Amino acid sequence: MPNLSGVKFSACSSGIKNEGLDLGLVYFEEPHLFVSAYTRNRVKAAHIHYMKKMEGKKIKALLVTSGCANAATGKEGVKDLERLAEVFSKNLPIEKDQIIFASTGVIGKRLPLDKIIDSIPHLKKNLDSSRIEDFAKAIMTTDTYHKIAKGTFVGRREYILVGVAKGAGMINPLFGTMLSFLFTDFPLRREVIIRPFRASLKESFERITVDCETSTNDTVVLFFPEGPLDEEGYPQFLETLKGVMRELALLIVRDGEGATKVIHVNVRGAKRKKDAEKLARRIARSTLVKTAFFGNDPNWGRIMAAIGDAEVDILPERIDILIQGERIVKGGKGTDFDEELLKRRLSAKDVELEVNLNEGKASFDLYTTDMTYEYVRINASYRS
Repeated sequence: MPNLSGVKFSACSSGIKNEGLDLGLVYFEEPHLFVSAYTRNRVKAAHIHYMKKMEGKKIKALLVTSGCANAATGKEGVKDLERLAEVFSKNLPIEKDQIIFASTGVIGKRLPLDKIIDSIPHLKKNLDSSRIEDFAKAIMTTDTYHKIAKGTFVGRREYILVGVAKGAGMINPLFGTMLSFLFTDFPLRREVIIRPFRASLKESFERITVDCETSTNDTVVLFFPEGPLDEEGYPQFLETLKGVMRELALLIVRDGEGATKVIHVNVRGAKRKKDAEKLARRIARSTLVKTAFFGNDPNWGRIMAAIGDAEVDILPERIDILIQGERIVKGGKGTDFDEELLKRRLSAKDVELEVNLNEGKASFDLYTTDMTYEYVRINASYRS
């Protein structure tokens, strides 16, 4: 697959983290517009406050810092970004209002400006369209692998869309400690893409959860050149956008901190979609359900208890539950199933959980993970 022309990437180790790449820079040879979405957490990182003021402007650079969230840092955190914008404008062919920022890492610490500024020459020197993998590695925190997804589509010519993401913990359907950046050479007008972009979010990043913790820093951004819309290619662009975002979302949940398996929770037979969603999210956030799956234990009582605690009107006597296609609950009561066989099937990396309310036609599904000893270890020592 070809590289995205006109977009260059670089990365370096500045010392924000104890080791590894921790600064990622993207440079656009021609100014790009962007649309974005942010965490619903009421405590928001400084870069989100900064970026909201930049919406609608054309930008030429993106700087991402890993290891320091620059969240809960007050007005000083935003002023630090303003300072960086001034310095970068003197070192790159950009204006100070043509750069945006994103951060991830430990909450409550301000950015080490000197380390970042000292790294500018290295970042500038190594800008290249082929270095997207370095950029993807630079934005990682507890991730065990970098996350890139690509797609091509055809209109009046062939186009490309590339997405990069990071995230492994603090992942909730209301976003998580997640950053995702999508780049395309497909020309758009901002007003045309805002609604489809948000619709794609709902079908991708808002369909995953690892630990039901919503971070202060979640950010998803789509960058694109402004231009007349290629009507022929627009439907293919929208499908590619959905596909790339969904692939990135699944890469995040598969990399869930300490996770050994991904659980696909599918609630069917509800009267209303919002009820099915509420039930699916309640099951997916149940610590007891998640730990049972870690232990390969088909303990359907925990699933029933979560269903009953979702504040949705249900008829328990109609509920069916299937795990790995095996019906273990019918009409609200347990069935005779081969428990040892199902335990072996639960050891798979991908698990299917289906709940059928048998009350209507609405459904909702999402992806979650099991919860393990390793998750506790990682988060018990996150700052050390």
